[in-house]
Amino acid sequence: MRFIYRFKFFLRPLFCHNTMTAVRRVFIFAKVTAWVIAVSAMQGLAVDAYAQRLNLVLKNASLEEALAEIRKQSKYIVWYEEHVLDESKRITIDAKNVTLEDALKLVFERQSLTYQIIGKTIVIKHSEGETGAPNPVQQELIEVSGKVRLMVNGMPRTSAGINIHEKGQRRMISTNSAGLFTVKVPKGTVLVFSMVGYKSREMRIDSAQPLDIVLEEDMKDLDEVVVTGYQTQERRTITGAMAQVKGAEFENMPIQSFDQAMQGRMAGVLVQGGSGVPGGPVKVEIRGQGSISAGTQPLYIVDGAEINAEDAADNITASNPLAFLNPEDIESIEVLKDAAAASIYGAQAANGVVLITTKQGKAGKTSFTANYYKGITEPMPLMEMMNTQQYLNVRMEAVGNLNPDWSYERVRTEVLSQSQLDVTLTDEQIAALPTYDWQGAAFRTGNTDNLQLVASGGTERTTFRISTSLNRTEGNVVANDFTRGTVYLRLNHDVNRRLKLMMSTNLSSTVQNGSYRSWGSYSYFSSPQYTAPLMLPFLPIYLEDGSFNAPIERFPGNLPYNAIHVADVNTQVARTQNLLGNFSLTYDITKDLTFQSRFGLNYRIYDTEFYIDPRTQEAYARQGYKSFRYQPSTTFTTSHTLVYNKTLPGGHNFNALLGAEYRDYHMQRGGGSAEGFPSHQFRYLSSAATILSLYENNTANKRGGLFSQLNYNYMKKYMLSAVLRYDGSSRFGANNRFGWFPAFSAGWDVSQEMFARDIEWMQQLKLRASYGETGNSAIGNFAARALWDGSGSHAGRPGTVMVQMGNDDLRWERNVTTNLGLDFSLFNRKLYGAVDVFHRRSADLLISTPLPWTSGFAEVYRNVGEVVNKGLEVELNSNLVRTKDFKWTSSFNISFLRNKVTKLYKGIVEDGEDIDAPIVEQDVESLPGNPGIRLGWPLHTNFRQQYAGVNAATGKPMWWSGHDRLSYSPGTQGSGSYTPYGRGNRLSDYFGGFINTFTYKNLEFGIFFQYDMGRELYNNSNGPFYRNGETQSNSTARAYNLRWQEPGQITAFPRPIDGGREVLAESMSLASSRYLEDASYIRLKQLSLNYKVPGKYTDRLKLSNVEVYAQATNVLTWTKWTGYDPEFYIDDSNFSSNTGQIPQTRAYTMGIKMNF
Repeated sequence: MRFIYRFKFFLRPLFCHNTMTAVRRVFIFAKVTAWVIAVSAMQGLAVDAYAQRLNLVLKNASLEEALAEIRKQSKYIVWYEEHVLDESKRITIDAKNVTLEDALKLVFERQSLTYQIIGKTIVIKHSEGETGAPNPVQQELIEVSGKVRLMVNGMPRTSAGINIHEKGQRRMISTNSAGLFTVKVPKGTVLVFSMVGYKSREMRIDSAQPLDIVLEEDMKDLDEVVVTGYQTQERRTITGAMAQVKGAEFENMPIQSFDQAMQGRMAGVLVQGGSGVPGGPVKVEIRGQGSISAGTQPLYIVDGAEINAEDAADNITASNPLAFLNPEDIESIEVLKDAAAASIYGAQAANGVVLITTKQGKAGKTSFTANYYKGITEPMPLMEMMNTQQYLNVRMEAVGNLNPDWSYERVRTEVLSQSQLDVTLTDEQIAALPTYDWQGAAFRTGNTDNLQLVASGGTERTTFRISTSLNRTEGNVVANDFTRGTVYLRLNHDVNRRLKLMMSTNLSSTVQNGSYRSWGSYSYFSSPQYTAPLMLPFLPIYLEDGSFNAPIERFPGNLPYNAIHVADVNTQVARTQNLLGNFSLTYDITKDLTFQSRFGLNYRIYDTEFYIDPRTQEAYARQGYKSFRYQPSTTFTTSHTLVYNKTLPGGHNFNALLGAEYRDYHMQRGGGSAEGFPSHQFRYLSSAATILSLYENNTANKRGGLFSQLNYNYMKKYMLSAVLRYDGSSRFGANNRFGWFPAFSAGWDVSQEMFARDIEWMQQLKLRASYGETGNSAIGNFAARALWDGSGSHAGRPGTVMVQMGNDDLRWERNVTTNLGLDFSLFNRKLYGAVDVFHRRSADLLISTPLPWTSGFAEVYRNVGEVVNKGLEVELNSNLVRTKDFKWTSSFNISFLRNKVTKLYKGIVEDGEDIDAPIVEQDVESLPGNPGIRLGWPLHTNFRQQYAGVNAATGKPMWWSGHDRLSYSPGTQGSGSYTPYGRGNRLSDYFGGFINTFTYKNLEFGIFFQYDMGRELYNNSNGPFYRNGETQSNSTARAYNLRWQEPGQITAFPRPIDGGREVLAESMSLASSRYLEDASYIRLKQLSLNYKVPGKYTDRLKLSNVEVYAQATNVLTWTKWTGYDPEFYIDDSNFSSNTGQIPQTRAYTMGIKMNF
C-alpha cells in the first residue's frame, strides 16, 4: 500500500514446516506484540497530538488519498487491510485549521467504515455489522487444506510446484507432488492459486472446508482476436499463414516508418532498408519476388482503408510513402502471407497483405502521455582512403606502367602536372604535402528528436484518442535530413447497443532533404557520400577564411568541383502532405448478424524541388538550373460487409461473410524545368531566362469486387475455410477485365483429440493446409490500351500520334499458393511457434515483349512467363524463465527461400532485309536488356564475365574464357572469347531475427539480432574506389596496400596502369565478376534498456507512470562486404548496384515517457 505502513504480515499464522524459520517468526511476533502493547499503554501521552491542526482541501478524492494526506500532515501511521477500502466513497472536504479528531470525523462521515486511534496509529476497519475483514487483533485462524490440479488438454492433472499465496502478501507455499497443500490463514483471507501458463484463481476462505481447485490453461495468445481482413478471428481457429508484430515491440524505436519495425521480426517477411536516408524507401517482400515487371510491394491497409504505397522515388530523391504514419500510433501489424489468408483481397493480394491497426482510447478518466527521446546518429565505419603521398605514388606507378620507357623524372613531372602541382617539388616536399579528409567532410554525426503528446479516455459509450508528434532527424550525410509532424484522432462511439461508429483521421506533413540521385552527365557523382571520398586528397576543402574552396575553374583530376560545396548550396527537397481518413458504421441486426460499412480516403500531395546553384561549376555556365514536380493523388475506398456468426449445439461454429468493395484512384502530375536565373536568391520560374520544359498529365484507375468467406470449426478442433472473390479492374483489356480468386484451407488441432490429452507437455498441435489464388495488377494504368500522344504534328500543325499498341486480352498476373503449416505450444507455453512450408507459382506474368518491326511498334504488354518461389519458415517463441521478479522471453525466426524462372516467352526471329520472309518464334533464354532474368535461373542472377584474378608474373588481370582456360585481353571489348557466367543473385537464401528480452522487476533489457544471408551483389562503389591510380581520383588504402608490385606476388588487385588499359575495359565496361561480393550479414540491430519508476515515487509527482529508456540501433555488423554497408535498397532497374548509397546509420537514443 503506497506510503502506508501495514502490520498484517506479523499477524499471519506462524505455522511453518521449517523449525528454525518458525522460531524466528515467533520471536519477531513477540517483539512486535510487545511494541503494540507499549504503544497502547502510552496512548494517554498522545492526547496533545489530538490538538494538532490540519488543513484538508479535497475535491472528489478517494478515501485512500484522504488518508494519505492525513498521514502526511499528522505524521500518524495509518493501518488497514487491503480490501477494506474497496467500497469506500469519494470525498469532497474544505476544512482548515481543524483537529485530527475533527478531520477524521469529516472523512468518515459518509463511509461504512470506522476508525480507532491507538497511540500514533490510526486503524481503519469495517463498522460493526458490516462485512469484510475483521480487526486484525480479533482475526480467527483457519486451517485450510485441499488439492490443486492443472487442466491439461481437457483433463485435470496433479502437479507439484503450484504456487499459493495470500492476496497482497509475499508469503508463498507450493503444492507437493500429489497437488496437496495445507495452510493456516485468518478468516476472510483471499488465497491466490497460480502457475506459469495457467490462469490464476482466487478463493475467499471463510471456513475449513477442503478445497478442490482446477486451474485452466492460459490460452490468451491462442484466444487472442486478430485482424484477418474484413473481420477478426480467434488465433487458434485461423487456418491461413499470418504473422503479427505488436506496437509495443517497436515502441520508442528511432524509425521514420513502420515498415522498418517489421525487419527481422516476422518469418517470410524480408525487409531491406533503402539506405541511411532519413525517411527513405524500404523494400518489403513477402515470400519472395513473384513478378518481373509488375509491382512486388504488398498491399497496405490502415484501419480498413487502402493506402497508396507506390514508391515516390524519382531522379531527385527517394521518399518513403509510408513515412506519413507515426509508428507510435500503431497498435499492431498483421501480415497475411498465404493465399488462404490474403485471397479475401483478391486481385491486390499476390504480394501479401499488411494490415495496420491504430491505437484507440479506453473508457475511463482522461489520461495524458508525453513521450520524448533524443539521440545522436553516426555513419557506419567509413573506408580508409589513400593519403596524398600514396595517391601520388600509385599515380606514378600507373603512368610508368603505361610508359615503361619514360624516366622517373619524366613520370613524376607528368603526374605533378596533371595534378596542377608545382613540377619542381622535390620528393621531400611531396612527402610534406597535407592530406584533407574529404570523406569525413561528407559524413557527420547527426541528431534525432521525437516528441509525442497523447490524450485518451472517454465513457463506456464514447472513447477518444488524440495524438500529435514531431520527428526531426538529421542524416549522417551533409544536407540530408527529415522532418515529420503528425496529428492523429480516433473516436469510437456506441450510439446504442446495436449501432457503433468509428472515425479516425491522420494528418501529416514531411519534408525530406537528401542527396539527389542523378542529373545531366554527372549522374551519381552529384552525391557527396559517393563523390567526396574520390576527391584528390591534397586539395583543400575550405580556404583560409573558412569559405569553400570552390573555384569556377575545374579542379584537377576526374572530379572537377568541390563535392561538399555542391551539397551545401544546391537544393534537393521532397515534401509530402498526407490525409488519411476512415469512417465505419457497425450495426448488429441480430445477435448473430452484423452489417458494417467502411469509407476511407487517402489524399496526398507530393512535390519535389531540385535546384543547382549558379555558384557551382555544374550550373555556372547555365546560370543555375531548376526542376520541380507537383503531384496530388486521391485514393477512395469503400467496403460493405454482412457477417453471420452462429454456434449450434454440439460445438458447431459457423462464420459467414459477404461483402462488396470499390476503389478509385486518381493522380495529377505537373512540373517543369528552367535555367538562367539572375542570382541564386531568385529561383522562381518567372525569373528564369529560359523555360526548358513544362508538362502536365493525369492518370487514374478503378477497381471493384465482390467477396465471400465461410469458416467452420467443430469444438475448435476441426476447421474449414473457403474464400471466393470476384474482381474487376480498369487496368486490363476489355476481354479479361474481371477475374475469380478462390482459396480453401483446413485445420486440425490434434491436441484436442482424446488420445492426445494424456500428453501433459503438449498444449496445442494444430496442422494447417491451404490452397488459393490471388492476383497482381501493379502495372501502368493504361498498359492494355492503345495510346495516342498530343505532341505530334502534321504539315506544320499540331496533331496526335499513336505511341502504344493495345492488348484487349491482357489480364491479371496469377499467384497460386499451396501452404502446409504447423502451430504448436509445448511445456505449459514455455515453447510455442509455427512451421510453414509453401510453394508459390506466379503465372501469366505481365512483361513487355518485342513486336515485329512491321507492326510499327517496338513492344507490347502480354501475359507470359512464370516464376516459382518455395520455402520454409520457422518461428520459435519461448518463456524460458518466469518468476515473480524475473522473466526471460525469447523469439527466433528463420526463412529459407528458393526462386526460379520457369517460363519466359517465345521471341520473334525475322529477316530484316526480306520483308516477305516468314516470322519465326522461338523460346527466349533471357529478357532483352536484362540478362539477369534467365530461364531456369533465379531472378536477378549475376551473369557477368568471370574474373580469374591477377597473373602473378605480369600483374595483369585475367578472365575465364568460354573454353575454361585463362586468357588475357589487352583492353578492347572484342578481344578474346568470353561466356557470361551465372554467379549468385540479389535474393536472400535465408533471413530472420533473434530477440531476447530480460525483465527484472521494473527493469527490462532487450537484445535483437537480425540477419540476411546468401545475397551476392555487384559492389559498384568498388569500381571507382579500387581504380588505384588508373584514373585521376582517389582510391582506398586497401587497393593501395594489396596492389600487384612485383613478379610472383599473389593478389586480387592488378598493377596500376594509367587510363585503365588493362582493367577498365574488362572489369567496368564488360562488368565482370571482379566486384561481385557476398552481401550476407549478421547485425546486432538493437539494444534496449527500459526502467519503470516505482509508483511510490511517481505518486509524489501526481503521475501514474514514468518510464525512462535508452536504445542503440545498428550497433555491430558482421559481414564480408567491403563497401559501406551490405544492406541497401535495390530496385528492379538497378538490381545489384549500390552506386551512390548512403549507408545505414548507427543511433543512440535516450528518452522519457510520462503518463498522468
